[in-house]
Amino acid sequence: MNKQKLPEGWKEVELGKLFTFQKKSTIKAGEGLSKGKYKFFTSSDKQTKFIDKYTQNGEFLIFATGGHAGVHYCNDKFATSTDCFIAKVDDKVMAKYVYYYLFSQIHILEEGFKGAGLKHISKGYIEDIKIIYPENKETQKKIVSILEKAEKAKEWRKEADDLTKDFLKSVFLEMFKDKGNFENRKLIDICNVQSGGTPSRTKKEYWNNGNIPWLGSTVCKDKYVNQSKQFITEEGLKNSSARLFKKGTILVALVGATIGKTAYLNFEATTNQNIAGIYPKEGIDLNSEYLFYAMQTLYYRFMSLSSDTFKMANLTFIRNLEIPLPPISLQNKFASIVKEVEAMKEQQKHSKDHIDNLFNALMQKAFKGELKC
Repeated sequence: MNKQKLPEGWKEVELGKLFTFQKKSTIKAGEGLSKGKYKFFTSSDKQTKFIDKYTQNGEFLIFATGGHAGVHYCNDKFATSTDCFIAKVDDKVMAKYVYYYLFSQIHILEEGFKGAGLKHISKGYIEDIKIIYPENKETQKKIVSILEKAEKAKEWRKEADDLTKDFLKSVFLEMFKDKGNFENRKLIDICNVQSGGTPSRTKKEYWNNGNIPWLGSTVCKDKYVNQSKQFITEEGLKNSSARLFKKGTILVALVGATIGKTAYLNFEATTNQNIAGIYPKEGIDLNSEYLFYAMQTLYYRFMSLSSDTFKMANLTFIRNLEIPLPPISLQNKFASIVKEVEAMKEQQKHSKDHIDNLFNALMQKAFKGELKC
């Protein structure tokens, strides 16, 4: 951290003089659960696991020790894996204040990870980190209170975004899936279902200076596919099973970790053989936005494919999947709702960016003594 003139009434000190490390846990990270009675902290920078037994009860800071930097604050019953350090903060300074300070200077913790392979941070490195703080406890409390309010705004924004994310699925089910009064049709009867291909990698003329977008199955992790990082040539297209899919084609991953994931192609592109491209047959009244959400409701079918090591779907499996086919007017009504919600999500994104920037700006001001407390 660059040397700076301390505000009046502030002090600079090494962390080692402010807290003491607790006994390290013997619980392995693999013992964490998706649900449980108590929070369970691991080497992750996000707390996502739980456990049914606790090892600590009170106000502590938790440091991730393996991989990359992470710092957590907890004032409750909790447990950690062996990949964490637990620190009890001295009464001179609020633990929550130290947490926010370190969170704002996470790069300092990141620089402490050393070693070959999986990097680790040492207690000694953490103890030597210098922190500045106002000696007046009331000033500390006011700073913490301001940052807590800003952090709560971030949490509310995320909750609202999560609700919006699930809203369209709920609307789809309400309008179509749960009604049970629309005819189910196999995709083979109403759609073209085709896979792509990969031009030979040994033929430079199939790849070098290509301008035709070429996609792999990992692109299906997001709803919209808006760009490609790889390109093939006209020769590559002609001399392989790759095919050009038009904008609006629904892409479905056939193998690997993204199997069954669905994406909406927003430009003309080719794909590899691990993606199925689905688009309506001529003369069939089928809206692409409707088709996208109909395919998403079938994700569970891909998960039911039996394999101990590697899941894989083929075109026959895809073509025999069934979706309800409601009147095009109802499909179009759903598509207009999608358009409105997507516009709202874009506004939410700008709101999130604004809140994140505000939170970061407040932290920077807080630890320079520039907040009006």
